[in-house]
Amino acid sequence: MEITHDKTRHMFEFSKNGNSAVVEYKPFDGGINILHTFVPKPLQNKGYGAKLVKETLNYARENHLKVIITCPFARVYVARHKEYEDLL
Repeated sequence: MEITHDKTRHMFEFSKNGNSAVVEYKPFDGGINILHTFVPKPLQNKGYGAKLVKETLNYARENHLKVIITCPFARVYVARHKEYEDLL
């Protein structure tokens, strides 16, 4: 699975068979706000959304960024993966 990071558009993206799943974020001084996770129906229930959120959180960790989560999907992901709570 290849996830691309478009820093200009502030998003992580995965594409398969013409469908794109994305996590959009908004940078702020010292951090990012994860705004939205979108996975189209043909890609749902395959773990792509979780992998995108994980990639976004790992990016924040590697760059020493704090994280605010507006996206409900990402909030649930962090609740299930406590190792990311220190980023909040």
